[in-house]
Amino acid sequence: MITVSVAGGSQPEISALVNRVNEEYPGEVRFAVFDTNINIADDTTWDYVHCESELAMAEKAVELVADEKADILLKGIIPTHTILKELLNKRHGLKTQKVLSHVALIDMPAKNKSFILTDSAMNIAPTTESMIEIVENVKQVAKKTGISKPKIALLSSAETFNPKMPSSVLATEVAEHFKDSEDSIVYGPISFDLATSEESCEHKRFEAPIKGDADILVVPTIDTGNTLYKALTIFADATAGGTLVGTKIPVVLTSRSDSTESKLHSLKFAMQQL
Repeated sequence: MITVSVAGGSQPEISALVNRVNEEYPGEVRFAVFDTNINIADDTTWDYVHCESELAMAEKAVELVADEKADILLKGIIPTHTILKELLNKRHGLKTQKVLSHVALIDMPAKNKSFILTDSAMNIAPTTESMIEIVENVKQVAKKTGISKPKIALLSSAETFNPKMPSSVLATEVAEHFKDSEDSIVYGPISFDLATSEESCEHKRFEAPIKGDADILVVPTIDTGNTLYKALTIFADATAGGTLVGTKIPVVLTSRSDSTESKLHSLKFAMQQL
C-alpha cells in the first residue's frame, strides 16, 4: 500500500485526481488529506485531518512523511513556498542532497518518444557545482525508473564550445566532470534537435555519444526549461508530470492550472521512484 500525504487536499481538483488514482489502482494507494477546508469526500476516498491554518497543513503533511507513515508528499492547494519551507525544516531530516531539483517525465505519444527533463522549476541559473548536483539527482531518478545507464544531454544552442555562450561553457565544464562516469553518459554542449532527433543527426552528420537518443535533457536555466516544458505540453500534445527530488521521498508539486491528467502523470512518476 502506497500512502500519499496531501497538504491542501480537500479541494475539487485533488478529489478528481484521487478518483482517477482509485480507478486505476484500486486498493493500492491511500491518501491522507490535510486542509483548512471542510472535508468534501467520504471516508472511503481519503483520511481527512482538519487544520487551523496553511502552516498547520504543511506541518502535518510533512510530519507524516518524516515519520515514515507516508511515501509521497503531494502539494495540493497551498502556496509552494509554504510547503517547501516546512519540507526543508531541519527537524524533519528530509533533505538528502545538496541541491533540490525538479525532474519531469515528458511523454510524446505522437512522436512515440519519452524523455526526462530537468530542471524547469527549481534552480534559476545553476552554477557548474549546482548543475553537477542536478545531474546526480536525475541519475538516481533514472535508475529508479529502470534506466540503468542513462544518456544525459546538456543542452545549449549549439553542439560546439563557445566561450561567449554561458550555456556552452556550463555544459562543457559539467561534461568534463562526468567524463569518467561508468553509470551514465553525460554529454554536452548539444542542441535540442541533436539530442532528441536521429534524423537531425543523420542530416547534420553528427557523431557523438548521444545521437538523437537522449534519455535525459538538462537545461542550462529555469527560463529554458520552463519554456520547453510549456511549449511541449501546449503545442506538441505532450503529457508532462514532475517531482521534486533531493529528499528522502518524492515530492509532487501540482498547480491549480494543471489538468487532472498532468497531476496523475506526476503522481505515477513519483510512484515509480519508490
